Amino acid sequence: MQALIDNVFLGTLLIFIVRVVSITLATIRFLIMGRANKALVTGIAFIEALTFALTFGVVANNLSNIWFLMSYCAGFAAGTLVGTILEERMAQGFESVNVISMSKSLLIVQAIREAGFGATRTSGEGTSGTVGVIYVVARRRDVPRIAEIVNSIDPKAFITIGAARSVTRGFLGYGRS
Repeated sequence: MQALIDNVFLGTLLIFIVRVVSITLATIRFLIMGRANKALVTGIAFIEALTFALTFGVVANNLSNIWFLMSYCAGFAAGTLVGTILEERMAQGFESVNVISMSKSLLIVQAIREAGFGATRTSGEGTSGTVGVIYVVARRRDVPRIAEIVNSIDPKAFITIGAARSVTRGFLGYGRS
């Protein structure tokens, strides 16, 4: 360990790489926490904590070494970027999309269905009277497309999007190209 501290370039590079890996693992752990094997999530958390302790310990014991400090911070930032890119690519799981439209819910639900997604329409009572309420459960990667469909028909529609932690049965269309 002392050899890494004495070699500023190698120590800086190692701290950077370990922080990128650590923060990327944190993102993956967060993404799979409710869906994956508990042992896998626990193992990732252990590795994440170990890499944090090791890198933070080296930086904290060498605060006069600006290169170590900067590589620690840059590794955190780069790991966040890598984790975000991975999160976008993985886009696992399902989201619940709820739409409230004052007057265009029928057009919206038809367009969503034509795009290959399941949608349920009902009515509700809003502050200004009766509104159309649409419920859609779709894969996370398809949510922007559904929101685009809604916005193209009714730019004033109220849209909420939330995680659908567990999905059982129903029409889970995959969207048509």
